[in-house]
Amino acid sequence: MRIVSIEPTPSPYSMKINLNESLPNGQTEEYKQNQDLSEAPDYVKKLFAINGVKELYRVIDFIALERNPKVPWEEILPKVKEVLGSDDEGESTEEASSSAEENFGEIKVFIQKFKHIPMQVKVEEDEEEKRFGLDNRFMEAVMEASKDADLLEEREWVEQNPRYGDGNEIGQDVVAEIEASYDQERLNALVKLAMSGDADHEQAAPQEKLTIEALEADDWKERYAALDRMPNPTVEDLPALDKALDDPKMSVRRLATAYLGEIEDKAVLPYIYKALNDKTVTVRRTAGDCLSDLGYTEAIPKMIEALKDSSRIVRWRAAMFLYEYGDETALPALADALEDPEFEVRMQAKMALSRIQGGEEAKGSIWKQMMDMTKEKKK
Repeated sequence: MRIVSIEPTPSPYSMKINLNESLPNGQTEEYKQNQDLSEAPDYVKKLFAINGVKELYRVIDFIALERNPKVPWEEILPKVKEVLGSDDEGESTEEASSSAEENFGEIKVFIQKFKHIPMQVKVEEDEEEKRFGLDNRFMEAVMEASKDADLLEEREWVEQNPRYGDGNEIGQDVVAEIEASYDQERLNALVKLAMSGDADHEQAAPQEKLTIEALEADDWKERYAALDRMPNPTVEDLPALDKALDDPKMSVRRLATAYLGEIEDKAVLPYIYKALNDKTVTVRRTAGDCLSDLGYTEAIPKMIEALKDSSRIVRWRAAMFLYEYGDETALPALADALEDPEFEVRMQAKMALSRIQGGEEAKGSIWKQMMDMTKEKKK
């Protein structure tokens, strides 16, 4: 088994390692740090002996490798190549940057729920986790709903999309957003559903058409709740979402941006470009994710501009988009990005340059590739 190529993923802490061997159809392998590896394949034991390797998931013909945020890829990848071997032995590894690596700011967010009723928030950052409690009315609702159920058995952690920044601030933001979205009336309805045994997802998440008027409420929590209740967004919702992009509250702008990424129509592009210029890094990064998910090559010029963003996480996202979808027009900007002070940005730019200069066809985001492979397997 040897490495064919290495690709970025939507997380700076995970890499897709493409291999020249495939697992049997339907078979997967998954291992985590500190897990008993006595029965694991030899290559797995060797990979976990590398400082910084945190998790490994192998499916079809690739490995998704996750690292400890405190250990940079420039230290890990050369050793991974030593373990697995590479079809490109002549490729040199970029020297480590002289300054110590700082956290890219990606925070994993989880909400603990019982029958769709939120209980608490957990954020994970640099191998550390922090938990944040909700208002007492949430626990009161949970206790009422669990009278005839096994609370410990049925509660679950539901992972959310990652966020970027300070873990404490993000935890407090998520708590505020949950408390805005779940007023007492909604909690009462969830309790009744839980006790009736009919608490399916659709019933637990009431929907209401988003209006301009709802986004003019004085209290940001009312504006956020109105946005959170909207059905699957369409082109008809663009005027309201545009207004939400001007909201003074970051949580409202971020959620509006995420909704824009669900509208598969090129009419959405000017609005995502607007979010790409937001004053907050989280909103700009979310806009980059949306452009990657949609995959419209019309966004290439905007993502070329984003290579100059003041935030390294946004520059990294731009370089990855250009790896996924970029063409020859991106070459000069990508060449300049090879001088970026951040290793991850330089690495993504180098991968994009190599793909485009080598005449390799753009394959889209890793999620699109995985969906395409799944569809191909089903034929």
